[in-house]
Amino acid sequence: MRIHPFAAVVVLAVLPAAAGAQAARQATSPPPKPTAAIPADAPMYARQGTWFGVGLGAGSTSLHCQICDSEDAGTRGTSGYIRVGTTVNGRFLVGAELNGWMRSAEAGSQRVLALTGDGYWYPNPRHGYYFKGGFGYSRYKQWSTDDNNNEIKTGIATGGLTGQVGAGYEVRVNPRMSFVPFVNLIGTARGALFTERSDDTSFERNRLPNRANVLFLQLGMGLTWH
Repeated sequence: MRIHPFAAVVVLAVLPAAAGAQAARQATSPPPKPTAAIPADAPMYARQGTWFGVGLGAGSTSLHCQICDSEDAGTRGTSGYIRVGTTVNGRFLVGAELNGWMRSAEAGSQRVLALTGDGYWYPNPRHGYYFKGGFGYSRYKQWSTDDNNNEIKTGIATGGLTGQVGAGYEVRVNPRMSFVPFVNLIGTARGALFTERSDDTSFERNRLPNRANVLFLQLGMGLTWH
């Protein structure tokens, strides 16, 4: 196919001009912004959405009332928690937490269960330390078994409005999981005190004129999945 000489001249004139215009546009346009990489050691990026945690450690519980034995103060035992919640932002989480403590000895057994709603505040979202606080309800029970009949159990129980404060530090082992050394302090308002007696056929509870409150100190290690 023959190309007219005039058309060839037009093409040769237009191509350099178009190339020059393209180069000018590339020179004047701003460079693309680099994509920010997520630091591997930034805990804030692991705190997203729903989270779940468990913990285990030691605990010390004391029951305070007018008729309680002084030896009940500062009784040591095994404690733990289960918690679940959601992330509000990089600095604040909310959730529900079930804390428990128990001890068994020759003199009898003791148990504390506390269910609270808590807020978890991270002062610096790029670090793992946090403070928490919340309110809920707890139940304390102490009982022993009759020496002559293992079916008969007697003891005391109390419970009431509960407050909790605590602190911890999340040490990330991967983007979604952290080891969490923690300390919690749980205290109850003064509530009604009951005596309880049960056997294989009946259960009796009597309210005493005294009131009681419980202090529960918890220390241990947990795991959190974010």
